[in-house]
Amino acid sequence: MIIKPALLTPLQNICDQNGFGCGAENPVGLKMQFLTDNQRIYSQVTVPLAMAGWDQTIHGGIISTIMDEIMGRAVIYLLKKIAVTKSITVDFIKPLYVGRELNAVGFIPEIQPEKDVQVTGEIYSEQDILCAKAYGTFVPMTPESAVRSGMMSSEYMERFMSIRSQND
Repeated sequence: MIIKPALLTPLQNICDQNGFGCGAENPVGLKMQFLTDNQRIYSQVTVPLAMAGWDQTIHGGIISTIMDEIMGRAVIYLLKKIAVTKSITVDFIKPLYVGRELNAVGFIPEIQPEKDVQVTGEIYSEQDILCAKAYGTFVPMTPESAVRSGMMSSEYMERFMSIRSQND
C-alpha cells in the first residue's frame, strides 16, 4: 500500500510528547506521524540502523511497536475513544529493512458492539509488498478512568482530548 500524503488528512500529535512511537521530542524514538482518509490511519516511517535486529533487518519488537501505534491510532481517531492494548498478534511475513521507508496502515475491519475493539495493522515495504500483519484487541476506557488509574495526568488528558477530537 503506497501512501499518497497529498490525498490524506494529517493528524496532529500531542505537543512535547516523549512517547517512543510518536513523540517528536524523543531523540531515540520512531517519531511516527499519522494521516487519515477517515476509514484508515496511515504512517510512513523509516527505522534507523540502531533499531536493527540481524544485520539490516528491523528488530521484531520495533515492528510490533509500529503495529501497536498504528492500531492504537485507529481506535483513537476512527472511534474517538481512548484505549489500551490488551493483546497483539503479529505475523512477520517478509523481512523489513532499516533505512527504508515503510508504509503502515491501521483499520477496524468491523465495528462490533462489544466492549473490546478488534483492530488490524499492516506494514508494506517501499516496493508495496505486505511484510507484516497484526491483529490487536484494544480495551476502550473513559478519560476519567485513564486519569484515575494514573495512566495519564489531568493536564496530559486535556492536551490529548484536543487532538482526539480534531476530525469531528
